[in-house]
Amino acid sequence: MIRVGLVGCGWWAAHAHVPAIEAHPDAALVAASDPDPARLAAVTAGSPNVRGFSTVEEMLSVSDLDVLVVASPAAFHVGVARAGLLSEVNVLVEKPFTLHAAEAHELVRLAQARRLGLTVSLPYQYTAAARAIRALLTDGTLGDLVGVHAVFESYTGPLYSGDVDEYLRRVNRPHAVAPLPGTYADVAVAGGGHGQSQTSHVVSAIMDATGARPERISGESVFVSPGMDTANAIALRLSGTAVATVFSSGGALPGLAAQQSVTYLGTAGSARHDLARATLDWAAADGASGHVEPGDGESAYPNGAPVSTLIDAVTQVRAGHSDEALLELTAGAERAARAVAVIESLYREDAVRD
Repeated sequence: MIRVGLVGCGWWAAHAHVPAIEAHPDAALVAASDPDPARLAAVTAGSPNVRGFSTVEEMLSVSDLDVLVVASPAAFHVGVARAGLLSEVNVLVEKPFTLHAAEAHELVRLAQARRLGLTVSLPYQYTAAARAIRALLTDGTLGDLVGVHAVFESYTGPLYSGDVDEYLRRVNRPHAVAPLPGTYADVAVAGGGHGQSQTSHVVSAIMDATGARPERISGESVFVSPGMDTANAIALRLSGTAVATVFSSGGALPGLAAQQSVTYLGTAGSARHDLARATLDWAAADGASGHVEPGDGESAYPNGAPVSTLIDAVTQVRAGHSDEALLELTAGAERAARAVAVIESLYREDAVRD
């Protein structure tokens, strides 16, 4: 049985990670840590096999974990993930990966040196459409990539001012499925606003699909207060021959369907990945084309897939198989670290202004 520990017992852990762990036949949640006793009790109550800890250090010292899920606020990701890796534990980090690219690359190097699995919770990358665009770009069906254009709209604006009630009213959700006011609105814990919470999704999707590195980055944001942004526009020069543009905003109201798509243009074809619907449409110059949509029972946003995939990879190693699947996840974390560099550029001192 794969022993899993959880750091951060807030709404997203309870909504996504804990159900995925409990549903996995080869895993058990055995430990949880949160400085807030009420949040900790919400996870451990009624589960005698889950030990509660007020600190991560104590949990790691006595729990003999195989997997650590880091679902704490963004500012604490790097410290907790580093502690897990140094304790020889495979680690999943909630997005945003880290607030600084140097921290993300440090974690990747640490995981590689110890041959541990390190992955970032980016559910859009766990769909059939995401796998298909990676394959099309890898096998050359679209030719050499020339351009990427992405739009990512969401309704998150009230969260950046801490108005969770307004957010819930608009989306018709119960408070049990919502962040605390400071989770998004407190720059000290969130590291920023829309760039960290939402734009990180689409930039990570581009880095993962293309495998490219951002060689030049130019970004502008709309800031409502120092460090707190609500919209981003980014231009990138990617390694190879491609350029990319990204527009992302939290101002989409629920009454109008939000656009969440990435278009890939190559010398021999093009493809459009609709993240919100988990579909892909592509066409090549030789007349070939295709359409990919979610399979039976597949969610457009499979929020339990990242932790389940990590558990599967650890299970394979435990059964005596190769650690290739673990190392592939860590390679994915390296691509996610490239996205951190892009998002970090939005919060340069000269960019953050009222």
